[in-house]
Amino acid sequence: MRPEPSRSYQVRKILRRFHVQSGSEAVVAAVLLASYPLLFVIAALPTDTADRLPWCWTFLAVVTASYLAEACAPRVTPYLVGTLNWLQVGILLRWVFREVALLILLARALPLTPLEFAAFALGLVGLHAIRAAHSALAIYVSRRRQLPVITRNVDLGSLRIPDPPPRLFAVAHVKTILYLDALPVAGGLAAVLTAGFGWALAGAGLALAAGLACCVIMAGHARRNRHLGDGTRVLATVHERIREYRPEVVLYFSGSIDSAYQANMWLSTLAQLTRPAMIIMRERGLVPLLGRTGLPVVCIDDLVDLMNFSLPSMRVALFPANTAKNLHMLRVPGIGHVFIGHGDSDKAASFNPYTKVYDEVWVAGQAGRDRYLRAQVGVRDEDIAEVGRPQLTGIRPAGDRPADRVFTVLYAPTWEGWLADECQTSLTAMGPRIIKALLAHQPRLRVIYKPHPLTGTRDPRATRAHQQIVALIEQVNRQQDAGGSGPPEQGEPGRLAAAADLSRIGAQLNGLAGGAPAQGWAAWLRPQADAATLSRDSRPGTDGDAEWRQLTDAWHAAYWRSQEPWRHRVVTGPLPTLYDCFDHADLLISDISSVVADFIASGKPYAVANPDGRDGAEFRAEFPTAAAAYLLDADCAALPDVIAQATGPDPDRLAGARRELKGYLLGPDHPDALTRFNDAVEALAARAAHPAGPARAAHPAEPSHAAHPAGTARAAQPAESTPAAHPAGAETAPGAAAAAEGPAVRAVSGA
Repeated sequence: MRPEPSRSYQVRKILRRFHVQSGSEAVVAAVLLASYPLLFVIAALPTDTADRLPWCWTFLAVVTASYLAEACAPRVTPYLVGTLNWLQVGILLRWVFREVALLILLARALPLTPLEFAAFALGLVGLHAIRAAHSALAIYVSRRRQLPVITRNVDLGSLRIPDPPPRLFAVAHVKTILYLDALPVAGGLAAVLTAGFGWALAGAGLALAAGLACCVIMAGHARRNRHLGDGTRVLATVHERIREYRPEVVLYFSGSIDSAYQANMWLSTLAQLTRPAMIIMRERGLVPLLGRTGLPVVCIDDLVDLMNFSLPSMRVALFPANTAKNLHMLRVPGIGHVFIGHGDSDKAASFNPYTKVYDEVWVAGQAGRDRYLRAQVGVRDEDIAEVGRPQLTGIRPAGDRPADRVFTVLYAPTWEGWLADECQTSLTAMGPRIIKALLAHQPRLRVIYKPHPLTGTRDPRATRAHQQIVALIEQVNRQQDAGGSGPPEQGEPGRLAAAADLSRIGAQLNGLAGGAPAQGWAAWLRPQADAATLSRDSRPGTDGDAEWRQLTDAWHAAYWRSQEPWRHRVVTGPLPTLYDCFDHADLLISDISSVVADFIASGKPYAVANPDGRDGAEFRAEFPTAAAAYLLDADCAALPDVIAQATGPDPDRLAGARRELKGYLLGPDHPDALTRFNDAVEALAARAAHPAGPARAAHPAEPSHAAHPAGTARAAQPAESTPAAHPAGAETAPGAAAAAEGPAVRAVSGA
């Protein structure tokens, strides 16, 4: 017979059902749920004015607790707050409960006339009417400020966009007026304590006056923002400014919030093109996450608005990702559509059949071309151009490591992918095992752990493995701090100064990026920057590119100096960047992903996880980026030998293979990748501008085919396919004016 579960176990089970995990959460949840019934009970207990005082003080204590619980609950127990809202016991109804309890207390404890009682009750009702009016004005202003287009580096001075309302009146507009009922509640309690009903009327009057003042303030903001409701004018203004700029190259990007890095990696390259370029985005939430750039940025989320945003000067559209909304730009005739991706790898995403809808596919090197030909997904050889990876120009090569630096291993696993069949991550199968082996290695080394931004998106096991790795690293760091087992302390004042610099530079970067909201009570009285404000203030020439780069470089330098050189790092944010981690690593451990192909540019040794224990020759044949890699099985038995090879005085045994593989994956060093990329843009733009010209010859950016590393034979040319880039009958907007400039781009490309 199973033992009866203990009462404490049953209580914990109930708390877990409400997602209550800690003591503080339990206290807030208990006060929030119990305070309102208690108020009704306490309010009904006084029988006359003689016994009112004890119950009044008790009521005051409980009502204070209810206010504090309401203030803390959204942050401490959001699940409980959401559940109450779902049960139609939201914040408005809970406030009414408190006020009704106060009315009951007044009626029981004081000899009120019907007129006095009605006056106070009407004051509370009037406060709710004022709250409704204030919320209506706040919503009106908010909707007026939701422009149909968000911009950066576009002059919107003619739109006269005003400052937004203070955060107190706009963001938290419901609670702003609701909390004013503290005045009549305090006045009502003072009336009970002193037997003077004037206190109650004074509290209600002050609350009504304050509420009316808030409405007057919001009415002024509503009047100043009224003209922004003309979306057609806003779009026309932005359209006119962009047409004056005459962009010929556009980076078109659509994706999830976590995918902003896919566009950010191309910003520097785009800014260095000889033809004017711009960026078109489709999701508003991505705009604040876009990196610094001096190029015009336009975010249009509505399809009809995008269709009417014609740009006759546009010649080339670059696509960093395959997403459904790409179709909205692919339907535009007269321009060349190019898939540039966000990194070359051997994962299935790098030869997606969707890619055949583009006019051209630009890859880093011969490996990318062979990958498409082997996959036979309909991408023709003549539509592939090898342009290198311009982002890798500044990566520090092997041999540029300071002699006194602790040997550093970078573990950068990929994510689990959208489909289980495409999962290439080592995180779930062997990630914690890799980290344990690295942390236990002697002589001691330093670990940098940088997971993929999308880690845990699909598979909760990846999230758990990530959390386990973070806990392991933090535990070892704490042990070394407590035991003094790290190397002798040197330069402690310098590290303290670097930590101070890190905080200061971070604040400057936040300011340039639009500014983090001010902290403390003052933040509630200041305007809350919104998309309209950022669009207004980001004018041409104000983006601060040079200052941003200088501050970013200074931040990176301070970051690595701010802690002991032996301390293990967990890097999950945008800074430090992956490429900066490359510069501070001596060995990479990763998966089949673009991280491996990019790391090849450094010439340093790398290991690729082989969690299924496949035969090495078979593994390298399927994944050419692993041709010069050390392979790690799930038991990590080969890891000590890999580290020994990487730390030896002479080049490791795969150094020559890496040099050969670099040319195959990334193309030749001369001309450099930026030159090849720019030449490819120039060639495609010229063909788009003169579609009736001769058929497309070999792409000017394509080098002669590099020698293939061992085990990577070039696949035979697949049978040609002719995908329709623009289905018959497709409409011509946006870019209706461009339709007259040439037929569909498949012809422009010389296909």
